[in-house]
Amino acid sequence: MPFIVTLAIVVVRPLASRGAVVAMIDYGAIVLSFSGAVHWGFALCVTQPDDQQRGGYQLVFGIMPALVGFLALLCTTQLGAPGVALGMLIAGYFATIVGETIGRGRELVPTGYLVIRWVMSIVTLGVLASTLFIVLVGMRSV
Repeated sequence: MPFIVTLAIVVVRPLASRGAVVAMIDYGAIVLSFSGAVHWGFALCVTQPDDQQRGGYQLVFGIMPALVGFLALLCTTQLGAPGVALGMLIAGYFATIVGETIGRGRELVPTGYLVIRWVMSIVTLGVLASTLFIVLVGMRSV
């Protein structure tokens, strides 16, 4: 819901667009981190000794989205480059859903979870891409 609200603010309220874009990036980084954290839970559910290597992969995969989110936040706060931050978040969400889809084929990710993630990812990627387009074509100064 915050993604939709912040996009609506960017579109409808030009003077508030900078704050809305920053809020979108902040929220996007948090949600991206959460999508990686789920894999820590999957790794902790490993019960067979043969699955230890698989759990290790899940722990590593669980860290990557948080790092991308953190770098996106740095792009906004330290570099003043929200367009770069939006691009990083788009890449992070895309890489995460592709990685999870591959993980499903290797039985690392439950099917039900993957369905929810695809729906969330499509909406999130659409909002982030729309916002990036608005920023890059100069419809809003941020």
